Order: sequence, then C-alpha cells, then structure tokens
Amino acid sequence: MKASEARRRKAQAPDVPIAPMLDMAFQLLTFFVLTYHAAPIEGQFMMNLLPPQPATAITPESPSEQPSDALPTTLRTLPTILRAGGGGRLDQIKVGEQSISTDTRELGKELDKYFQDPDLPFDQTLIKVDPKLRYGELMRVINAFSDAFVRAKKPPKLSFDELQPGESE
Repeated sequence: MKASEARRRKAQAPDVPIAPMLDMAFQLLTFFVLTYHAAPIEGQFMMNLLPPQPATAITPESPSEQPSDALPTTLRTLPTILRAGGGGRLDQIKVGEQSISTDTRELGKELDKYFQDPDLPFDQTLIKVDPKLRYGELMRVINAFSDAFVRAKKPPKLSFDELQPGESE
C-alpha cells in the first residue's frame, strides 16, 4: 500500500515545463548583459590651471597715461594660505599674516575688512592650497571670497597655487 501511495503522489504532481523558464532566464540575462553600461571610475583628475601669477587689469590706456602712484600687482594681491588637517578637512586659513578661524562666516567678516577698506589696496587674491585639502573645503573658501568681492562691489579676481611643503610655516 505504501508503494501505491507513492506512485499516486508522483502521478498527481504538477507537470511544470522547465525549458520555457530556462529560455526566459537566458533572455533576461542576455538583455541585462547587453544593456549594462558601467559607470565611469571616480578619482582625482588633473587640471591645467593658469599660472599662479596675480591677474592684472588690461586697459586700453597707454602706460604713460596711468598715474605714477599706481601700485604694482603684487602689492594689490592679498596672499591666502589654506592648510589641510586630518582627513583633508580645512585646518588653517592664513590671510596676509593673520590666522583666521576656519568658519566661513568669520572668514567673510575678515575679508570685508580687507576689500571694503579704501585705504587697503587689495583687489585680488592669490590662494595657496594644501594639496591634501578636500575639494568641498576649497569650494567653501572660494564662495566666501566671491561673496566678499560682491559685497565690496569689485569683480572677483582669484588665482590659485599649490602650497609647497614647508612654505610659510
């Protein structure tokens, strides 16, 4: 009796065709393989930047028509140094000879002193950046400088250079 029950169960089992399921599986696999587009590899990219010389204003006037008391470009350039700390975070901002908090609001207030004072000749900035500094941190500082130039009603003039090891310790 037990053998006959086993035959009945075997005979009553549903007949599922496996070939169409395998065909569908291979069709789906082929579809995904053929339509897959790998994302580009993220990484550090090299940029060809302009040399770190300060920007100069090009005027149609001849040099003889310019006033003799005009300051050279290097004296109108505000030197700024950005140092990175652990993990590429912004650790130190040095504007001129003064160290400033890494808070961008504090940086903005300090830049307003430089750019809005008519007695100070600064109308452009040379930013020396630690190569370990994260890009997002640099962009925060650039935004603070751009905002300060706008508040001073001056066109933003920024130049960049890589900070060399041991420079301006």
